[in-house]
Amino acid sequence: MRSLEIDRLARSFADAAVAFLGLVENLGTAQWEKPTIDDGRPIGTIAHHVALGYAIGTWRIVAAQSGYPQPLQLSTADERNAAHAAATPGPDRAMTVMLLRTGGASLEAGIRSLRPSQLEIQISIGAFKETIATLVESCRSHILEHDATIRKSIGV
Repeated sequence: MRSLEIDRLARSFADAAVAFLGLVENLGTAQWEKPTIDDGRPIGTIAHHVALGYAIGTWRIVAAQSGYPQPLQLSTADERNAAHAAATPGPDRAMTVMLLRTGGASLEAGIRSLRPSQLEIQISIGAFKETIATLVESCRSHILEHDATIRKSIGV
């Protein structure tokens, strides 16, 4: 049985992911390497960070719907972002685009695999508690946040 709420969540995530992919695919080389206004990470590093977020989001959804505990987060988001930027200062553009495309499709499939009754399951991520529905919404919000950062950084 299909759920209108699952469809809505998956569609809103997919719409944001497709728009972000289009933005990234249309960046020029200078834009790809340009530091962002918000924190100075290169735009290409931000794109790679979003692709990594898709993999993490997919894993979190599969773990949550399977009853596995969420991984502990021993550092802050700022610390994890800094570590990612240090390890990936100039990610390969073609690989990042491919990861955005396949990772977005995988996360959308993960969202569509949920049953309506699973949306309100409480999960713990570090000190935070949220529902699976909130986790899915945060995956979309993550894209929109970085989409806005990139657009602001390139003046679009």
